[in-house]
Amino acid sequence: MEGHRIYIYGIVRDAADGGPAPVPPVAGLDGGALRAIAGYGLAAIASAVDLSKAGIPFEEQLKDPDRATALVLEHHRVLQQAIDAQTVLPMRFGALFQDDRGVTDALEKNRCGLMDALGRIDGAREWGVKIFCDRAVAARQLSATSAVVQAAEKELSGLAEGRAFFLRRRLERLRTEETDRAVAHEVDVSRQALCELARASAPLKLQPAAVHGRGEDMVWNGAFLVPRSGEERFLSRLEVVVQSRSDLGLHYEVTGPWPPFSFVDGQLEGGGDACPDGA
Repeated sequence: MEGHRIYIYGIVRDAADGGPAPVPPVAGLDGGALRAIAGYGLAAIASAVDLSKAGIPFEEQLKDPDRATALVLEHHRVLQQAIDAQTVLPMRFGALFQDDRGVTDALEKNRCGLMDALGRIDGAREWGVKIFCDRAVAARQLSATSAVVQAAEKELSGLAEGRAFFLRRRLERLRTEETDRAVAHEVDVSRQALCELARASAPLKLQPAAVHGRGEDMVWNGAFLVPRSGEERFLSRLEVVVQSRSDLGLHYEVTGPWPPFSFVDGQLEGGGDACPDGA
């Protein structure tokens, strides 16, 4: 159709029975009907998009933060529905193609890489884990358990005020160093415990308080690729980890399941129109 392009949400394996690959029972961007474009043993979950909605070019629409956010959320909503039924290789926001032929050409060109990626994530979904630390609680715990800190505190208690001033400053530095070391160790132990039940893990950027909105520091942010059959065990293991480390001032936040964005490239090369990346 004139003024329309094909928008791609994700890639799946084509239906084994020769029929069309299933698509989620929801509308796509701007209410467009979802369909599968098949080729070379693969299928792209797609819909048509109007490049000039209300006379405004698509690229210009994306300069409006509210409009761009709405489109990105629609993109993720489609993928969230799709992963309930099958393994989906998610595409990053903005994969536009001229027509169906452009899509199938890209599937052919990238077939080996797409098949490999689908194999890596087959039957698995992404779970996010954030770890936060209340450093005041952690420092108090270290004062009660760290032999190094306790020795410095004992030395401080027996000094005259003049000398105590300098040792007090050294003690504060020591507490900070010991707290950081202990927190890093416990974070690594937590991560390793979860990795045992995941196919893969990926570190993500730490978020500032302005983003995560909590009073504690974020000390780790990551994603785990967890087989569907092992999700219950993974979440049970996480609960054990949470309970065993609450006295240390560590708090955990889990999100998911998500499409496995952290474990794939999310791009389909060949034949596509460049589109500003909103995700």
